[in-house]
Amino acid sequence: MAKLNSNVDKEELKKDIEALKNAKNDEEVDAILAKYQDALNEVEAKKAEPAEEAPAKAPSKKPVAKKATTKKPAEKKETAKKTTTKAAAKKTTAKEDDKPKGRSYNGKYEVYEIGDGFQYHLKASNGEILFVSEVYTSREGVTKAIDALKRNIETGELRITKDKKERYKFKLISKNYRVLAISSSYPQESGAVRASESFKKFAVKADIVDIDYQDADLKTATPIKITKDEDKDGGKFEIEKYDGEYSWDLKASNGQILCQADGYTSKAGVLNSIESFKKNAVEGTFKAVKDKNGQYCYKLYTPAGRVCAVGESYTTKGSAESAANSVVSFIALAETVEIKD
Repeated sequence: MAKLNSNVDKEELKKDIEALKNAKNDEEVDAILAKYQDALNEVEAKKAEPAEEAPAKAPSKKPVAKKATTKKPAEKKETAKKTTTKAAAKKTTAKEDDKPKGRSYNGKYEVYEIGDGFQYHLKASNGEILFVSEVYTSREGVTKAIDALKRNIETGELRITKDKKERYKFKLISKNYRVLAISSSYPQESGAVRASESFKKFAVKADIVDIDYQDADLKTATPIKITKDEDKDGGKFEIEKYDGEYSWDLKASNGQILCQADGYTSKAGVLNSIESFKKNAVEGTFKAVKDKNGQYCYKLYTPAGRVCAVGESYTTKGSAESAANSVVSFIALAETVEIKD
């Protein structure tokens, strides 16, 4: 590399370099560079000179060694290739080993006894419950309902709907416009869409298995003492149909909602649910339950210890107990009315 000639004062050069850094315009820069023009010309001239021819190397007296030297890079290259191949093989093996072996990606129809009948839910392979059926009077009724559901997956229509509570659900509608499945509620439409896609993926191939469904609150729930003096007038079971889905509300004479149930695909289903609720309110047991948010509700258990109804949420245990007592007071004389649109 060419160097500035020895006539340049190095200390002065350092100062001028700093001045160049702080220069405010081209005139100041040109004034500084003019001082070193001769030195710069010398550098450029040296760059333009042709390079001296390098002396030829003497021939090697050890041709064997020269031959060996020529092989070494090739051997190294070959080794490198082998190493790379082994690394790739390891990488491929690792990927294959990472794949789950023997794991089923099918969903499950889990069938269980609830109240006075049978119910099922469809569960995805990750354990998410995609929808819960209405209650059927027999185990055979569940099997027929699942078979009908599977037949209509391809021919029917999956719709995303918004219910009267401003929450989203997906529904499977058959070609003759029967509602065959209604999902749980989702606060966002995207949640219902995602669940509907999973439903379609798992519903056809899912296996049917029987399970013993246990309520997690059964051991810690507190029994509610029912103190009914007489049956009260003015209670109502209000049946409503909204966007093809049936639901019912039990209301006290002052309009307070004591219990709700929805997700029924037919009027017969919602009427059967009301009759089952009436029976278990008399023969079963009410218990107060505190949820993870500190809210209280009552749960109605059948004589066999299965949950058949869940009341509204309240801020105090006393309110949940009062609601259970109101159910027993109004249920006997409550009339069933259908709310028209």
